[in-house]
Amino acid sequence: MSEATLELDEHPKPEDFRVVLDGVRSFNRAQTGNERPRPVAYYLRDEAGQIVGGVQGNLWGRSTHIDALWVDDNYRGRGYGAKLMKAIEDYAAAHGYPLIYLETASFQALPFYQSLGYDVFGELEEISAGHTLFFLRKELPKQKLHDSMREAAEQR
Repeated sequence: MSEATLELDEHPKPEDFRVVLDGVRSFNRAQTGNERPRPVAYYLRDEAGQIVGGVQGNLWGRSTHIDALWVDDNYRGRGYGAKLMKAIEDYAAAHGYPLIYLETASFQALPFYQSLGYDVFGELEEISAGHTLFFLRKELPKQKLHDSMREAAEQR
């Protein structure tokens, strides 16, 4: 086997980044039998059809990772964030992904996620000067999981 060289790329091309990500996913699939993460999203749209909020995540194994939750300033305080989270949780439960996890910074939405039943399982202090990154999880209750799976089957 020939020697390899280390190369810094401060502006990696998407296709080069994809090679590394695909390598990790192939390794993970060989170890777990799980396919690559599958994206899922719910969007909040205004009357003109413009996206004014949404939640995006990835399904993998038995888990759902919430990548992002956002609601436009003009629509905040009306419960849309909670509705978006409930929608993706229900979808995840109905499709066999009962473990939900996410990250939020101290200046973002920690109390909001805790009010939805998420528990902190880790912290990374000084992620940015004066700020902590919190890791949260929520295991959907078995009854909710069964109810969501039944509702999904009835909708088919």
